[in-house]
Amino acid sequence: MRPAYDWIPRINEKQKRLADLKLSAEEKNRIDRRLEAEFVYSTLELRGAGVSRASVAQLISSEAHVSVVGEVDQSAFALLLSLRAVSSRARSRGTTAALTADLLVQLHGAPGESASLAERAVIAVDAACRWFAADSFSELHPVEQASIVLLRLIDIRPFEQLNEQTALVAASLFTLRSELPPIIVRPQSQIAYRAALDEGDQMNTKPMVEFVAESVERSLSEIIQNFE
Repeated sequence: MRPAYDWIPRINEKQKRLADLKLSAEEKNRIDRRLEAEFVYSTLELRGAGVSRASVAQLISSEAHVSVVGEVDQSAFALLLSLRAVSSRARSRGTTAALTADLLVQLHGAPGESASLAERAVIAVDAACRWFAADSFSELHPVEQASIVLLRLIDIRPFEQLNEQTALVAASLFTLRSELPPIIVRPQSQIAYRAALDEGDQMNTKPMVEFVAESVERSLSEIIQNFE
């Protein structure tokens, strides 16, 4: 029996309030850019990349499709493209958007690294992707789905580097496809996030579910506050 999470009605209520605002296409685009900036900045901060909010905001506002200078800029640009790829798939396919091994490789986007799964991880990734597409998995709330995907991919470590970053992008497919924000691990929430990861290692997924729920709910609240 699924646990009764008290965050579910809160998220549902905020998602309804956001829908009731009937935002224009331009306003929705502004929201997307803001979420992208916060996701890229926060995710890079998670691994101590030393990126600034201003540089990430400039990168996103420039809509640059040319080569960028510096390792941090390249990492931010690759991460931005990965998030946009998963957002595009979520929008075009809705709740049928599936995570596959090929998509995971596409989302990896590590500068200077060959785009392939580690040999030891191929079977585990394929099995995980089949699980994520199962009917029983689809019955879970998107927040639960995203949390489980995040923990499983971090556990598998399918690449030589940037596994956590790629897992955050891939797991965000499961919130984005239900028109919820991506998973943003804000700098002030890193301690809680790490604690949730530790609990996940002990097969206790509830702390990560609650962390992802808090992240999604906070993003929704911030969006609503800017338009109400």
